[in-house]
Amino acid sequence: MPVDRRVRAAAVATALTLLVAIFSVDYTVRSGDTLGEIARDHDVSVSDLATANKLSNPDLIRPGQVLVIPTKDRIHVVTRGQSLFRIAAKYGMTVATLIKANQLANPDLIYPGQKLIIPGTISSGSGATDGESNGPTRKPDGTYTRSGRNHIVKRGETLEEIADQYRGVSVKDIATANGITNQVIYTGTRLFLDGPAHIATGSGGGSGSYTVQRGDRLGDIASRYGTSISKIASTNGIANINLIRAGQRLTVPGGGSGWICPVANASFFNDWGFPRAGGTRFHEGNDLFAKHGAPIRAPVAGSVRFKTGALGGLQFNLIGADGVEYIGSHLSDKERDGKVKAGDVIGYVGTSGNAQGTHPHLHFGMYVGGLVINPYPTLVANGCK
Repeated sequence: MPVDRRVRAAAVATALTLLVAIFSVDYTVRSGDTLGEIARDHDVSVSDLATANKLSNPDLIRPGQVLVIPTKDRIHVVTRGQSLFRIAAKYGMTVATLIKANQLANPDLIYPGQKLIIPGTISSGSGATDGESNGPTRKPDGTYTRSGRNHIVKRGETLEEIADQYRGVSVKDIATANGITNQVIYTGTRLFLDGPAHIATGSGGGSGSYTVQRGDRLGDIASRYGTSISKIASTNGIANINLIRAGQRLTVPGGGSGWICPVANASFFNDWGFPRAGGTRFHEGNDLFAKHGAPIRAPVAGSVRFKTGALGGLQFNLIGADGVEYIGSHLSDKERDGKVKAGDVIGYVGTSGNAQGTHPHLHFGMYVGGLVINPYPTLVANGCK
């Protein structure tokens, strides 16, 4: 081979290695996996997967083997007047990510016509794989919007200090966009600088079921469902309205209007925006921790379907009668699909997908008009915490 061709080949190989290092996620091979199935699940070609992992024989992979999955990247051509900050905001990522991806020595020196690599991510959107990406920013009719501008929290920063760094951005804007209810923020978290909030209250009509939570009173349940104490008591044969117990299942007349906690007595906090995969993806939901096999209930009436993927594992998608799409990932098993009522068991908590080796939990996400919304305020407002 001529010297110049060897040099070019070496340069291409080096570039490929660099791209794989920057734009990749890991996957641990399971028993029965084939390279073709893994490639299909991650939307990459078998040849790219084999090249990224230096596999001389694509048919020889073994359980427990860790494969590098190259993700898709894009090219952005800089136009006049653009800054690195504007470009990062356009693609919903941090300036630091762009600097690293393009090995920029001076981030202030970019020029019109310059081509920048935009690191690829695995899109969540409607029907997300595991709710840990950048997500869509706009409903087609413009009802729900988010510019994509964001800030990565630095150690010691407060909401006030972050808001002061951006013209026209208030503490309320940031708190609303990220479901922050108590001013608490965490280092490394991605916070959107604008965007809507949504607190789900359930769907109307019919009767529903409710599992009593610790500390519940019959009056609180009746108020939440828009019915009366006497109706709940008579429907369930309760002689003493002051004697209900945690875990008791109640039929609530007219209770279709309520919102049911997806996992009873789950442990969770506002982990929205936490970094994943080294900061190339961010958590878009809340993790609800419970015992393996704990029942997962439909928060509202609607239609459920299931899918299985490498990241989210066994996942449900519930199109709610309240107009909200709910997703839940890492299930150990499913119970029912198709039409469900609020409170119906649809699956069980587990560690499937990339949650293997972690504590059992349900990744829980909400989408309104295709726009991902932090479910934390909904969970709190409906007594799940």
